[in-house]
Amino acid sequence: MDSRLADALHGLFDSAPSLPGRLSRAARAGTPQALPDPQTGRPLQVASIEHTDRSICPSCAQLGSGAYVSFVSDLRLAFACPSCRTLTFTAGT
Repeated sequence: MDSRLADALHGLFDSAPSLPGRLSRAARAGTPQALPDPQTGRPLQVASIEHTDRSICPSCAQLGSGAYVSFVSDLRLAFACPSCRTLTFTAGT
């Protein structure tokens, strides 16, 4: 996996080897169970991850695959985009 993508996605994902441009959940030892809040730096515990083949990245507006990350006790979602190599936080509703 490209180290820039791993860094941008905080080690939660790997590139799916059989499907270029798609993400898979990292299944190695040391995979983080929390991500730093981009504004405060406090840890946000990961509640679930949902992969999708049809989504639009909020950063690059690219239609394609990605993954949504939800957090315990936080209404925001983060979208992991393999196209623009970012993890974008969105407001919760």
